[in-house]
Amino acid sequence: MAGLAQASQQSLGERSINQPDLLSEADMKTFNSKLIFLLAAFSLMGVGCGKSNQFQTGSNTNTPVVDGGVDGSVPTSPDGSGSSSSGSTSGSNTVDFVPTSFTEFSNYVASHPLNNPSNYKLTVDLQKLESGRYAGSVKISYVDTGYQYQGVFESGSGTNQKLSGLQDNNMLEYNYNYWFKYGSKTVFSAYFQDAQGAIVLIVDNVVNQGDGQGGGYVTGSVYYKNFAQSYVQQSPYRKCWYIRSGPYNCRASAVIDKTSLYPADGFKKLGTFSGLAKSAAFK
Repeated sequence: MAGLAQASQQSLGERSINQPDLLSEADMKTFNSKLIFLLAAFSLMGVGCGKSNQFQTGSNTNTPVVDGGVDGSVPTSPDGSGSSSSGSTSGSNTVDFVPTSFTEFSNYVASHPLNNPSNYKLTVDLQKLESGRYAGSVKISYVDTGYQYQGVFESGSGTNQKLSGLQDNNMLEYNYNYWFKYGSKTVFSAYFQDAQGAIVLIVDNVVNQGDGQGGGYVTGSVYYKNFAQSYVQQSPYRKCWYIRSGPYNCRASAVIDKTSLYPADGFKKLGTFSGLAKSAAFK
């Protein structure tokens, strides 16, 4: 990797860097003409299919959580009373990320083959907003063949637009992102997505630094689910956790109802982290 100039790309929804070959001026004109024709054709397809996907409501037997937790209250973020961990504190909202396996991480990237990736990092930047819930972003980055790649997953701070024919009108986009009681522990799970899929951020342990400041650090894991390939674009009116059918459905009862800490429903474990400064990640 030495001698290669590193470049980084931090565009929402992109987990890879694409570098097309150079074309001659004549080839470029021909390519542009074909591209315009294809875009026009796909645009017509998107109008017919996208609208159908947008208004698919499906069936839902779960009771939506609007204010308060499943039992009407949301536990506050713990100060850190968990057991000790082998991980070390970073004092930062960026820590090392340990993939489950090379194969699983390759499946997550999906857009290009991996060579010898290294320097995996996780960055968590969340803000506590209404009803004890958190909005913000989670970034997963790595270096491969001298280039840095980054996936940026977000859960916005707004509410779902009210539209006739759609469910979950006016609900918080970040509605499912909060601390909750699981057994004897206070834990955290939250949804985020980019253009290619969704992740679930899980905190399963909070460790006290013993400094009396209530800061501490957290450990946990990340689960992912890539969207199936489709010519139809995702509805701009709903994040994937509010879509109940089709290729952009990322709903998981473990996250929505907090029935379990770890999601099923097509999600796979991407990796783990430790030493994440709670005060820096959860503001």
